[in-house]
Amino acid sequence: MIICAGESLIDMVSFRGEPEYTPHVGGSNFNSAIALGRLGADSYYFGAVSNDAYGKLIEDSLKNSNVREEFIIKTNRPTTLAYADVVNGIAEYTFVDEHSAGRMLDKSSLKPFLSRVMKAKALLVGGISLQAEPCGSSWQWLVEQISGHLPIYFDANIRPDFIEVKNDYVNRFKKLTSKVDIIKISEEDYRYLYGAQDFKEVSKEWLKNGVKLVILTLGGDGSKVIFDGGKEVYVKSNQVEVVDTIAAGDSFNGGYLGSLLSGNSQADALMEGHNLAMCVVQHRGAIIPE
Repeated sequence: MIICAGESLIDMVSFRGEPEYTPHVGGSNFNSAIALGRLGADSYYFGAVSNDAYGKLIEDSLKNSNVREEFIIKTNRPTTLAYADVVNGIAEYTFVDEHSAGRMLDKSSLKPFLSRVMKAKALLVGGISLQAEPCGSSWQWLVEQISGHLPIYFDANIRPDFIEVKNDYVNRFKKLTSKVDIIKISEEDYRYLYGAQDFKEVSKEWLKNGVKLVILTLGGDGSKVIFDGGKEVYVKSNQVEVVDTIAAGDSFNGGYLGSLLSGNSQADALMEGHNLAMCVVQHRGAIIPE
């Protein structure tokens, strides 16, 4: 049982200035759950889903991708909408998220699931669900409660629009480095958090705090994983024609984590992550093709 906990939403996507937006199911943690489900893993999505029409699209996608729904929290609050304008494959986002299903998730809604979460093989967290409030504090509380009971994979996946006070989030991030087992971060996200500080030195501190693996993604250049105090494994990406980068990193998470938990080497796990990411970026929409 691999649980992906956090946001689900609808990406309203427009390509190259098209006047109309097309809805696609999405959300960082949701996308990773879908990737794991389509790979045949025992995948569960954990988060709030609205009773509105968009929430039904989200649930239908989970069912169609063999993702289990026992950890879903139903609510009458609306689904988050992310308006994504895609130019040259890169999306610029505008979010409609006030009082949404995911954003307003509180600690009391998560408490009943604690004992069952601790029985999972791994938990994946991150994205805007740990950046927005009040849900960010709620998910941080969950991570703190279960830390040490199962492997926790944390993907930073920064969206600055959701971070009201940067120093508060930086402090949260630093606290999480003593609670999680795997940190995945992009070069862009690292610069947002740490500026010009040397990545090698900062990642050493994370490993000293108890993190087992640090994954640094390098865009089209590949990725590397750092472990055992400084050992590195690097895998280069193959070049493909990029249509839409939405959910590339989320699909990487599913591929990497599923492969790693199946007992594969770091190099093989990184390559599986890249293969899924490359599959996603070659077509429109955040979900890997069936």
